Formats: sequence, structure tokens, C-alpha cells
Amino acid sequence: MIRLSHATILLTTVLLGLFLPSPYPVEAAGDPIKGKALYEKHCLVCHGPQGKGDGPAGRMLKPPPANFTSAASQKKSETELMLIVEDGKPGTAMGPWKSQLTPVELKDLMSYLMTLRK
Repeated sequence: MIRLSHATILLTTVLLGLFLPSPYPVEAAGDPIKGKALYEKHCLVCHGPQGKGDGPAGRMLKPPPANFTSAASQKKSETELMLIVEDGKPGTAMGPWKSQLTPVELKDLMSYLMTLRK
């Protein structure tokens, strides 16, 4: 029987993490056209037509919805944004969407959100 130390296990886990693909790899990018339709259906009311957090409902929310064009939002990675969309953001009106959208729809939505950052 081979016994591994905690340090060996930790090092192996870290090294595997460096070489395993991201859960949202670039080659699995979604369709921004389908994502735009999802955005308009589910997100526009709070985040606004250009993703600036100025939608009709968004103007009344405290804290305000994310402005995807802001410097703070652009510092977040696509994976960070995906996790917020999937799990919501505590202390805000942003609820989780992972049970309401399929994985493919989430990728489509993220693909469109990335276009709003430009």
C-alpha cells in the first residue's frame, strides 16, 4: 500500500488544477445571439439595454444592479461573472439562475454579457 503525505496530496491537487480545463473553456463559448434574447427576457429589466444597471426596475434597487461596462465589472473574469449569474449575489436583488437556465443557455447568456463589456 502506498501512503502519500498531505503535502504530496496538496501538491498533486494544485498541479492538476493548473492543467485541467476551466469549467467554462473558450471553445465551449455560447451563442451571443441566443444570449441576447435571454438577456432581454430575464436581465434587461434590471441591468438595462446596454448592461449599465439602469433598467426600469434597476433604478429602484439598492444596491444597484451591476453595470457590465464599468471598470469594476470588467476586472471580474468571465468565470467570476458566471458564478454570480449561477449562484446569485447575497445582499442584492441578484438571485441564482442555475436552476432556471440550462448550462447551454448560461453559456449563451455569458457570451452576450461579454459583448456588453466592450
